[in-house]
Amino acid sequence: MKPIKPGIELSIPYYSLLELLGDSLNASVYKAISKEKSDSLFIIKVLNRPISSESQRRYLTQKVERLKIIHDPRVITPDSFDCSSNNQFITRRYFPGKTLASYLLEHGKVISLADFFNIAGELTLAINAVHEAGVIHGGVKPNNILIQADTNAIRLVDFLNPVDIQEISHFIYDPGFVADTLAYISPEQTGRINHRVEFSTDIYSLGILFYQLLTGQLPFSNTDPLALIHSHLAEEVPPAHRINPQVPSIISDIISKMCMKEPEKRYQTGMGLFADLHQSADQYQRKQQVDTFILGLRDHTRRVIFISKMVGRDTEAQHVLDEYARVVAGKGFHSAFISGLPGIGKTRLIQELQQPLVENKGYFTSGKFDQYQKNIPYSSLIQAFRNLIRTFLTESDMRVNEWKQQILVAMGNQGKVITDVIPELSILLLDVPV
Repeated sequence: MKPIKPGIELSIPYYSLLELLGDSLNASVYKAISKEKSDSLFIIKVLNRPISSESQRRYLTQKVERLKIIHDPRVITPDSFDCSSNNQFITRRYFPGKTLASYLLEHGKVISLADFFNIAGELTLAINAVHEAGVIHGGVKPNNILIQADTNAIRLVDFLNPVDIQEISHFIYDPGFVADTLAYISPEQTGRINHRVEFSTDIYSLGILFYQLLTGQLPFSNTDPLALIHSHLAEEVPPAHRINPQVPSIISDIISKMCMKEPEKRYQTGMGLFADLHQSADQYQRKQQVDTFILGLRDHTRRVIFISKMVGRDTEAQHVLDEYARVVAGKGFHSAFISGLPGIGKTRLIQELQQPLVENKGYFTSGKFDQYQKNIPYSSLIQAFRNLIRTFLTESDMRVNEWKQQILVAMGNQGKVITDVIPELSILLLDVPV
């Protein structure tokens, strides 16, 4: 039993803290007991980085209420998000299980196919229940999954994560964050591509987890966060059966479908995925092997699916890519101007640059002139520069310092004028008078 953190006074109303269960950059997790009902156990997650934004605190409170519409025994949603004194904390019901990460450490990194089908099926049904309620979990990973070793009962937890991958700063380089969070995020969650974060983002993360359960390793294991993000964006998941020959090839195909880069090519529903897993499990139970079959036949959704593929602009896209190729080849600065009526596809055409930019580890930023922001001079340029500076802030201290020096030289004595319209620049130039 871990003691409560020494030297830290924690006062949580209505609860008595019993022991510290875990600690991370973002929060400390405690087992607690209700002062009113001594037989009621809870988990208290105390934020190590209090949220100063009133709008974000209000958002988290509202999300707690929205999550209460999820009614599934495999899901534990938070009971409340509260503030008391200098502490902000999230409360949920206690479940007497270990995290899936701890379970794998104790029972071996590779589990049997029988255990896999049980765990994978339960997790898929949990995700389906969440999605049916109109909720995206956004943080499917071993530390957010609880399991009882004797019964293999599964609980999906931790729906409130105040950290936005697009807003994080230097702690992106923390080894724990890279291994425990960044390893499981979907391409669209990186903030480096302009795909919507939809329900299939959880399917992608679940696919990474399935791969780990069957092979004992992650498909992308870079320790450098930017290299890991690049892998999520540009590299295909290696077939699981090549790592573990005991894995049927059709299971490898299921995982590959879950981890497609384009969101619309993945499974769109938990029930569609569960149907294929159930068919595989049934065959394995009957004859200890799984034959190949057509995937996704029962994957039907009532939701609108946004296709990421561009249609009818191949000539224009190739022209843009050719100009970019000349820049990469060192043939000087090139610019292209794209004009057209609203809704004709200008933004989508520019997004064709994202894939080659990722492959060359370049930077992509964009801004859009909004008809409702006509009174703001240079609004599009300001938006583009703010997004670019946010990207810089996720890099290493050495790279941040390099950008700092280059920007200071370029700004000269105009720093204050620029930081007034691009506030993120003040964070980049921290401790430097502007």
